[in-house]
Amino acid sequence: MALKHTAPSAAPAPSAPPAPQYDHIVEDVIAGARPLMERIAEATRMSLQQRLDQARTPGEHHAMLEARQQLMRLTPVMCERYPEALRKALSQQSAHKEEKATRSLFSVHFDELELMDETQISDSVERARARQVLASAVEGPLADLDALVCAALGLPQVRPEHNPLRPDAFLQALQTVVSQMQVTEQVRHDWMGQMAQALGKELRALYVAQTERLKQSGVQPVGYAMRQANGQYVYVAPTEGGASPGFGFEAGPAHDVGPIDRIDRIDHPAPATADPLLTLGRLRRLLLGELDEPTATEQHPAAPETFAERFSREFEHPDRLPHIDPPATDFAMTVPAAFEALQEMNQVGQMMERLGSQRAQAAGTADTSTGGTPATPPRQHTGGLAQALSTEVVALMVDNIARDTRLLWPVQQFVRALEPALMQLALTDTRFFSHKEHAARRLLQDITDRSLAFDSTEAPGFQGFMRSLMNIAGPLSTATVEGPEDFEQVLQQLHAKWAQKEQARKQERLRAIEALEHAERRHLLAAQISREIWLLPDIGKVPDAISRFLLGPWAQVMAEARLADTTHSTDPGRYHELVEALIWSTQPELTRKNTGQLARLLPKLLAKLREGLASIDYPAERTEAVFELLMQLHQQAFKPGPRAATRAPAPRAEPPALPQPAPLGDDDPWVAPSEAKESGFMESSQAPESESPEPAPTPASGATPALPPLAIGSWVNLLVAGRWERTQLSWIGSHGNFFLFTSASGHTQSMTLRLVDRLIQQGAMHIIAQQTVVDGALDAVAAAAMRNSVDSRH
Repeated sequence: MALKHTAPSAAPAPSAPPAPQYDHIVEDVIAGARPLMERIAEATRMSLQQRLDQARTPGEHHAMLEARQQLMRLTPVMCERYPEALRKALSQQSAHKEEKATRSLFSVHFDELELMDETQISDSVERARARQVLASAVEGPLADLDALVCAALGLPQVRPEHNPLRPDAFLQALQTVVSQMQVTEQVRHDWMGQMAQALGKELRALYVAQTERLKQSGVQPVGYAMRQANGQYVYVAPTEGGASPGFGFEAGPAHDVGPIDRIDRIDHPAPATADPLLTLGRLRRLLLGELDEPTATEQHPAAPETFAERFSREFEHPDRLPHIDPPATDFAMTVPAAFEALQEMNQVGQMMERLGSQRAQAAGTADTSTGGTPATPPRQHTGGLAQALSTEVVALMVDNIARDTRLLWPVQQFVRALEPALMQLALTDTRFFSHKEHAARRLLQDITDRSLAFDSTEAPGFQGFMRSLMNIAGPLSTATVEGPEDFEQVLQQLHAKWAQKEQARKQERLRAIEALEHAERRHLLAAQISREIWLLPDIGKVPDAISRFLLGPWAQVMAEARLADTTHSTDPGRYHELVEALIWSTQPELTRKNTGQLARLLPKLLAKLREGLASIDYPAERTEAVFELLMQLHQQAFKPGPRAATRAPAPRAEPPALPQPAPLGDDDPWVAPSEAKESGFMESSQAPESESPEPAPTPASGATPALPPLAIGSWVNLLVAGRWERTQLSWIGSHGNFFLFTSASGHTQSMTLRLVDRLIQQGAMHIIAQQTVVDGALDAVAAAAMRNSVDSRH
């Protein structure tokens, strides 16, 4: 990913101390929290009074009167509690400042809706409404303040999460205080709408004042690191009225603004426009099955009826398949387009002809202009809110999947071609998308997940993958779907087809896992043995190189012997016995007193050392310096004179630049050469530090980038031998020390957790997907429902 640099405004060096005025910002704001709350309450009271005066119905008049009276009664309590609530909110925000600061207002997980009650849904919508109000009120001044605060901290670019005065903290404190008041939900709703507007005005004034304060102290703003839709970054100097990064109503992740990182965050599709019928509350009721029987009040609303008519017109006739523009969802414009592209590669000619004829037959039977009649009459449905919402969810889900830039375009179009089948299923199974184990959802999940193995249409294996989809799942596009059994049959056939190619990959992966599991068990045991050796009273009397050898390689030798022992011996191989002998033999002041014992010990000692190291295939070059040092120490024992006895070993024998001897740590495992070969283990020295297309930016002082979590199944781009390789995390050690990645071709690459973190920071590992495509698409559906709920007045 290339970085384009414009002329950013001058930024202080990362080590520059904060401006004097910055140190007092938070303290001053908390000190003024009570009068701030008083002004918010007064502005809210005046707004409620105005609405009371303009009330046209007795119900509205009573609601505004109660809200105003309750506010006047509870204002002193809220003003007293707000400073402490704000202090806690600011502390929590500071503790989590490395978390993504660009989280959308409308972030909500689809699969969590069933676990939420109506109160939680209402709170989420209320919070989103309030944040939207704040976003429009503070976007310009907040952007300016972010630039100045980051400059005062010595950061090279704007990192909004480092601004302590984020609007979220003020809103969180306000909502905390309001939630503590014993008032009805309607009163709280009437309060928060007005309080959010008042808070927005107060924060705008606060930000302007703090911006002027920092400018007067000589702070110059830094530029923004804008992430473009294509994933590239460009430095942009702050401008007046610029939208604040990381807060507000985002159009989508493509507009995230924040610190430059080297994590390849793939853009999700821009949220599609949802039918106003779809709200968060209704979506939750659909997932719970509460809409299966429409109520009397929901049978004839204007919006549901319009959607049902549109559905009947567009989806229930075989000669009129659904159309989404752009691109079209008509089968003739999607799957055949992918077929044609692959046919140019001389791959799928016969199959294209077969499916093309199927499509022609379906169209011909429905062509009434030639005298024909539909083979089957159009499917009728009773309408109803459940079916209308289900088909809307399916349409949005498919559209989001088909727009996901992580998928290659033939896969996107293939998913679009499955939409008619999914629509038919939604008529009889209105909640198939809410069950992760449902055959239709698993089919979409497996198709999209497996497709992420390929980074281009020319990638090895992609043509075969598409052929399997077209041959097995393609007929669903024109089939009459009766139920989930149709998808289950296709899913089983696909799994059987893929399993044939998976067998060789599976065997190689299992061998790699077995090797790494053994290395992990040996390392954990070696770490325990190392700590026991480190506690020996004489370990500090030997040269550092010798103690490092005992605490490291020799602890691995002893651990390997214990793992391989079947006799239940207390000292298998008698390798522990050698530890004390080696410690004694490396102290010339002791061995000079009994040179005869040393002479008898040396042949056995050296032979045992070589035997133990050979048992773990430890590289000889790593212990060459140790054996050289042992020779020097043993020779000193046969030289007379106290000076010789106390003379320190030659400096050249000591390995340079090594830390002080310490027992093995759990996060520093060692892998034997045979195990490394079996698992494709990457040593830290093999990390492509100099091979990265661009060096990773140096984090600002005191700022450690938060690394994204990696879960089994995550796809990444990994730089190996100067080339990028698409690979999937297929195994994590039980103690999180080892990670195994497997490519589509079956090639394995393993490494330690420390190296994974290092590669991500250096930009040699780009995370492609931390969330599955289907889960992301359904979360986008929930976000669209949230938007409708926020825009709704009900």
